[in-house]
Formats: sequence, structure tokens, C-alpha cells
Amino acid sequence: MTSKKWTISFVVIILILLLGIAILNVVVDPYGYFDGIDGKNKNIHDNSYIRVFKANHIKRYGNNYDAYLIGGSKGGCYTSEMLKKLEGYNYYNTFITCGNYEEYYIFAKYIIDNTDAKKIVLNLSGFEGLFDVRTGLKQETPAILTDENEIGEFISFLFKNPSTSINEIIKSTATDRQLDDGSRNLARYYEKRSENPEKYVQEKVIYDLNKDMDLLTEKISTRNFSSIPNDLKYVRQIVNLCKENDVELLVINSPTPLTSRQDYECEVYWNFLAQLAQITDFWDFTSLNDINLNPYNFYDDAHAFYEVNDFVIDTIMGTKSYEGFGKYVTKDNVYEYLQERKTEMAELLDEYKTTGTVRLGGYKDSSNLVK
Repeated sequence: MTSKKWTISFVVIILILLLGIAILNVVVDPYGYFDGIDGKNKNIHDNSYIRVFKANHIKRYGNNYDAYLIGGSKGGCYTSEMLKKLEGYNYYNTFITCGNYEEYYIFAKYIIDNTDAKKIVLNLSGFEGLFDVRTGLKQETPAILTDENEIGEFISFLFKNPSTSINEIIKSTATDRQLDDGSRNLARYYEKRSENPEKYVQEKVIYDLNKDMDLLTEKISTRNFSSIPNDLKYVRQIVNLCKENDVELLVINSPTPLTSRQDYECEVYWNFLAQLAQITDFWDFTSLNDINLNPYNFYDDAHAFYEVNDFVIDTIMGTKSYEGFGKYVTKDNVYEYLQERKTEMAELLDEYKTTGTVRLGGYKDSSNLVK
């Protein structure tokens, strides 16, 4: 065989291999990238590249909605049905996993630039906002949101390492398909919990409670976050963006179980809340109220069931209330509120130091909203 034929054969083999890799990556779609670029919710789940899907859905179908919720994974459990009760708007939930404040600003700007949105609900979380917790490519900000080369991005996903697709075939990472309103599908968590609520809470929510409390005790006065100035900058930009475009803004600091506070609850975070109140009023649901101290309200050690976020909306509307759950924080009352919060935390830590444990709500308590 001549060298020319060898060269042609080699090129053909390479092209066939590349075509095979591309077909494998498109068919298996381990990142959920190709499934999401048309903005249609077919098999999109929490382990998909949901940032690509959400952005494309907004671009193509944004004018089907009046309002949007922006936030990280804790924001995923607000349903459009419940949000609609606020003022009758049709909502789309644009939550993303492991989000940060910069991305919330990028999504807010993208929504305002591409739709006729009347309102944005910004759902904050101390864990997601104060440091970068991204764990892989599916949590990067995609080209459609950064005005970078979408064609180049598309091609890069065609030729990703095929081992990822092969591993997906061997052991799928797919979870329940997201709901059509963009919210998180919690069906499997409810099903598992219903089998044995007590066992579920022990295994999924409070399994590491003593370690969590030790970390909280140790770091509450020493923990620091270098991202706070940027976080506040992006919140300010969101506030200004909404004002300039006559878009109503509602800011919520979402319910948080005791089992995730070791990651951020500290003096620096309280100072962050004080500064946040100078920028915008917000509803805070993160105090040590009975609902947050009842592990039966959460489907893992960080995230609440639908019923808890439903109660958040009811509290904001004034249709329901539970003592200590939800405080409307302004620059005028923030320091009084934070002093109450510090006192509650000091009492909780003192209880733990004295007894070696903390009293949490039980399944039969009124503070359990998920029965």
C-alpha cells in the first residue's frame, strides 16, 4: 500500500472514530447538554447541565411567564402553583444547582433582556452564596449566558472524553425529571420518607449532627468568607437592574436546617445580613425557629420539602404564620433581629456544650409541616 493510501486510510479511521465519539456523546448525553439546547423539558433532571436548559427555555419560551424565581438548589422547591398565589403571575423556576450570586445576577439580566418579566423572586442561601461549591462541568456558566462562542461549546461537547458516556451507560446518574415549571422533582424523596420517616430522618438529615455541631461551635467566631464583597456587589446590581427596568424584586433567605449551618453560620455571615439589609429589604427564614429545628421538614441535611416553601409563601402573604418563622428585615430592624438571632444561637451552643446534644422537633410536633 502506498504512503498516500496509508495517509488516506489513517484520516478515514480518525474521522470514523471522531464520528463515533460524537454519536455516542449525543445519544448518551451524559451532561444533559444536547437534551437542553432546545429549551424543552424532555429528560432534564438535577444531574443535567440545567444552566443550559434553563437559559434556552427562557430564550424560547420566556414570554409564556410573568415572573421568575432565581436561586440555587434550595430555590428548586418552590412550585409555580404556590408562587402564583403571591400576585397571580405565571412563574418559571430557574433554580440551578450550586449557584452563586454572580450567576444570579447573570440570570436576572438574561431574563430582563429576553422577556417582559414583571417580577423576580431572588432566593438566597448562605451555603451557596458565600463560597464556590461547584463540583464539575455541569455547574459552569454556559456560553449562552456569557455571550461566548456557543458553536465552539457545542463542538466541545460533541467530542468530550467518551469514557464519561460509557460510565453513564454502565451506571446512570439520572434522577427524576424536573417538573415542567422548572422546579425540582421530589417524588422519590417523599416515597422513600413515607416508608419509615424516623429512619429516613436519621439516615438522610441528622446522620452527622454531632460532627456538625462541633464544627459550628469551633468556627462560629473564626470562619471567614472572601466572597462577601462580591456577593453584595451582585445583589446591588440585581436591585438596580430591577429598578431600572421596572421589575418588582422579592428577596427571600430560605429555610435552613441546623445540619447545614456549620458551613456558614458565623459572625461574618451575620455581618453579611446586616449589609444586605442596607441594599434591600428581605424576608429571612433562617433563624433558629421550630420549623428549621425540625428535621422532618427536610429531605436531606440542607433542603426543605415543598410544604416548607409553601409555608414561606403563605407567611409572606400573611395567610399563615408560625411563631418565629419568617422575619421581614429592613435596614431599620436588622440589628435588633440579628441580636435576637445571636442570642438564640448562643443558647443553642450552650445547650450542646452542657448536654452533648440539641433538642430537635419530632414527627408528631406541630412544627413538622410534612406529615
